[in-house]
Amino acid sequence: MDEVVGRRALGSYEIVRELEPCSLSRRWLATLADDQSTHVLYEFSHCRDRFERRRFVEAVQALAELDHAHILAVERLTLVESEPWLVTPYTGNQDGLVTLEALLEAKGGAMPASEAARALVQLLEALEYAHEHEQHHGPVSIEQVLVDRHGSVAIELFGMSRRLHGLVRGNEVLRSDEVRSLVEMGYRLITGREASEPRIDACKLTRGLDRRWDEWFDRGLDPLGGFRSAGEALRAFPTRSRSQDTGAGVGAVRVVIGRVRSALRQE
Repeated sequence: MDEVVGRRALGSYEIVRELEPCSLSRRWLATLADDQSTHVLYEFSHCRDRFERRRFVEAVQALAELDHAHILAVERLTLVESEPWLVTPYTGNQDGLVTLEALLEAKGGAMPASEAARALVQLLEALEYAHEHEQHHGPVSIEQVLVDRHGSVAIELFGMSRRLHGLVRGNEVLRSDEVRSLVEMGYRLITGREASEPRIDACKLTRGLDRRWDEWFDRGLDPLGGFRSAGEALRAFPTRSRSQDTGAGVGAVRVVIGRVRSALRQE
C-alpha cells in the first residue's frame, strides 16, 4: 500500500487525496487517466491466504450482480500483492463524499418530509430488488447511504460486510430487520430523533406532517409485527409513489472478476 500511494497511482488511476474511511476500508479519491473521470478507490485489509482472497472475490462478484441505481456499483477489482482494491463511481462533490447522515446534520438534524420520502422510496426499492435476487445487506445504517450531487441515494458496498464474515444466506427475519432499519431511518430523517421507545408521534414533532406518516411508522416499528418485505412497506408508503430511476449499468466488473477468479484457480 505505501508503495502504491507513494507513486500516487493504482494502475490507470491517479490518486488525488484520501477521503474519510468507511467501516470496511480506507477510501481514496482518484481520477482515471483516460478521461479524467473521478472515482473512489477502496483499500481493504491484506488477504492472509487463498481462502480469504477467494471469499473477497466472491463477495465482490455477488455485489457486481446487483444492477440498480440505488446500490453503489463496483467498476473494478484489483489485487495488489493480496491487498484488494475496489473502484466505484465518485458520488461526492468538491468537498468529498456525502453520506445521508452528513446531509442530515447539514440540514440541522431533520429534513422536509418530501426529501425524506424520496430517499426512503429509493432505499426500499433497492432492498426490494436485492431481495428478489436473494441478496442481503443486513440493517442499513444512515452512514452507509451515499448522496450524489442530484440528491439521489445509494447503499454503499451492499452486503460486503456480511459476505466477508461468511454470512451468505438470508431469511424472513433478516428481511424484516432490514426494512425496519429503513423505517427507523425515516423517523430520524423527519423528526431528528431516534425511533426508540417511548416514541413520540412524528406529527407531534413536525408541524403539518401528513398523519399517514404516523400510521406507517406505527406499523413499520411494531415490535410484534412490522413490514414483512420492502414491497409491503412501499405499498403502504404515505406518498404512494415510486422513483423512476431504478436502472444502472455495472456489467464491466464481471469481466474483471472473471480474470481474478481464473488467477486464483491457477495458484
